[in-house]
Amino acid sequence: MIDISYQEILGAIAFLISIVGTVVYIRSILKGDTKPHLYTWMVFTILTSIAFFAQISDNAGPGAWMMGANAVLCFLIMLLCPKYGHKEKTKADKIALISSLFAIIPWLMLESPLVSVIMVSLIDMVAFFPTIRKSWDNPYQENIPNYMIQNLKNIIALFALTNFTITTSLYLISIFLVNSTLIGICVYRRRIIPNKQSNMGE
Repeated sequence: MIDISYQEILGAIAFLISIVGTVVYIRSILKGDTKPHLYTWMVFTILTSIAFFAQISDNAGPGAWMMGANAVLCFLIMLLCPKYGHKEKTKADKIALISSLFAIIPWLMLESPLVSVIMVSLIDMVAFFPTIRKSWDNPYQENIPNYMIQNLKNIIALFALTNFTITTSLYLISIFLVNSTLIGICVYRRRIIPNKQSNMGE
């Protein structure tokens, strides 16, 4: 009889949800409904990779499977950004990108997985600024269901952790909070900006 822990089951579920959610998101991008911001997804690719290896180093177990999948999927979305993504790049966006990339340098000099995850979580919030700004002006350019799916998989991944520590859980929690903020902004702004007006501004 195969001995499978509940963490492995939850880890597999979070992994599959991550893939399905990203497929839906990519489909929305290819249809032109969603316009991801290159700067945000460029940094996301780096951060999720760092978070994945930090989780592995602290024995996160199946709870890290989803983060590993996320790193690959973020890279795929980043590749789509130049052709299908949001074209406008403001000065504030560039500052956020540069700040995020420079903040990665201290991480490379650190040997503590905990400090690394704290740095990654902070950088993630800064890197998300271009998407937050874009969504405030164009709330229809992001796919709300995708971020709801992301939050679901993050919650499942938390319960799939075999070693629940700040190192293994902090980044998952920070992503949940940032995603929830974006969802709230999109819902709020869509009540103010009609869809046709948003499309005219794209």
